[in-house]
Amino acid sequence: MSLEKKNIIKNFTSLVMTKGVDFIVPIVLLPYLVNALGLGQFGLLSFALAIGVYFSSMMQYGYNISAVRTIARVRDDVVQLSLSFSELLISSILICTLFSILYLFMFFIDAIYNQYLLYLSVLFFVLMQSLFPAWLFQGIEKMHYIALSNSFCKFLYLCSVLYWVNNPEDTYLVPFLQGLSWFVALIITVVIIYKKQLVSFRVPSWCGVLATYKQGWSAFLTQFSPTLYSNSMTFILGLFHGNVVVGLYSAALRVIEIINAIAFLLVNAALPILSRNIQLHRWLKNTMVISGIVLCFFVMFGSTWFVPILFSAESDKVLELVQLASLMIPFVFIRMAYGPAYLMLVGAEKSYQRIVLFTSLVGFIAAWLVIPQWQIKGAIYVMLSTTVIMTLMTYISVKTFENSKKVTEK
Repeated sequence: MSLEKKNIIKNFTSLVMTKGVDFIVPIVLLPYLVNALGLGQFGLLSFALAIGVYFSSMMQYGYNISAVRTIARVRDDVVQLSLSFSELLISSILICTLFSILYLFMFFIDAIYNQYLLYLSVLFFVLMQSLFPAWLFQGIEKMHYIALSNSFCKFLYLCSVLYWVNNPEDTYLVPFLQGLSWFVALIITVVIIYKKQLVSFRVPSWCGVLATYKQGWSAFLTQFSPTLYSNSMTFILGLFHGNVVVGLYSAALRVIEIINAIAFLLVNAALPILSRNIQLHRWLKNTMVISGIVLCFFVMFGSTWFVPILFSAESDKVLELVQLASLMIPFVFIRMAYGPAYLMLVGAEKSYQRIVLFTSLVGFIAAWLVIPQWQIKGAIYVMLSTTVIMTLMTYISVKTFENSKKVTEK
C-alpha cells in the first residue's frame, strides 16, 4: 500500500476518533430521548434542529470542502498558511454574525417565541459548531491534535444529557448542552493552535476575506442544496402532520444519517491528499462503492435486530421506515465518491453544483406536493428518488468530463 493511501487511512482513523463518538452518542441518545421526552417533544426538538440545520449550513458555508482544499494546497508555506487561515477565520466570524441576527428575527413568530429557550439553545449550538475550525486540522492533516479533546467533549455531552434530561420539560437542554460541549472543544482547539504554533493570526485584507466567499460559493451550494430538500422533509412534516409524526420520521432517519456519515468521513479524510494527487481517486471510489453496498445490506437485514432494542415504543413503524430509507445508503456513497471527491477537485465543480442545485430544487418542490398527503413514506420516497437521480446525473457528468478530457489530450 502506498504512503498516500496509508495517509488517507490515518486521516480516516483520526476523523473516526474525532467523529466516532458522533456515532456512539446518537446510538445511545436516540432511544433515550425518544423515551424520556416522548415522541411529541422529540418531534418538536427535531423540528427546531431542522431550522437550525438551515442556518448551520449557511454559517459553515461549505468550508469542510473549500477551506480544507485551500489549507491543503498552502500547508507547506508557513506565511501563506497563516494568511489563508486568518482570511477564513474572519470570513467565518462575519457570516456567523450575519445569520445569527437573521435567526433572531424568527422570534417575532409566536410559535417560536413560545419556545424561546429551545430556539435560543439551538442558536447557541449552531454557532459553536460553525465556528469550530476543523477545516484547519483536516487541511494540514493533523486531525490527531483534536481527536481526543473532541471525543472527550462529546462524551461529556452524552453524560450531561443522560444526567439532566429526564422529562419533556428538559427538551431545551439537549441543544444547549451540545452547544456547551462544542464551546469547550473550541477553547481546547484555540489552546492547541497557540501551544503547537500551527498558525499565527495575520490581519487579512478585505479583498482576501471576500475572496474566501467567492472560492467557497460552489462548495456552499453543493452542501446547502441537499439540505434544502432533505431538511425540508422534517419541516414540512411538522407543518402538516404534527410533532409525533416528525418524531417517528426523525428517529428512522437518524439511523440512516449515522451510516451515511461514514461516507462523509471517508471523503473528508481523502480530500487533502486527492487535492494533490487525483490519481488515487480510483482506489477511493472502489472503497466507497463497496462500503455503501455492504452497509446497505447491514441496515436492511440487521435492523430487525437492533431497531427493537433501540426503540421500545413504535419499533415496528420505525423498523419499516429504516428498511425503506436504507436503500439510499449506496447512492449517497457513490455520489460522494464522484462529486466532492472528484468533480469538485478537477475543475468541474460548476457542473456538480448545477446537478445538486437542480435535483435539490426538484426534491424540494416534490416534497411540498407529496408529503401533505403521503406523510412519512412520501417524505422517504422523495428523498430516495432525489438521491438516485442526483447520483446518476453525477456519474454521467464524470464520464462526460473524462471523455472530453481524452478528446482534448488527443
